[in-house]
Amino acid sequence: EKIFVNDSTKIFGTVYIIQGNTASQVQFYITDSVKHFLRGALYFSNHPNKDSLAPVVNFLTDDIVKLIETTRWKAKK
Repeated sequence: EKIFVNDSTKIFGTVYIIQGNTASQVQFYITDSVKHFLRGALYFSNHPNKDSLAPVVNFLTDDIVKLIETTRWKAKK
């Protein structure tokens, strides 16, 4: 579990890393606590095998963290 709090950009969220041979090893959400909410999960379309999927899961987890860190909510015009 990794918690994100950025008061200046109003990004708050959590990334959950689920251990073992699970259907979804990474799940996350981010919100501004008022109006916006984004949830995502990483799924593979094959039988989960933790050992062989580990490099891909690690790579995609880094991408998810980058997505969270660079998200900015836009004001509606």
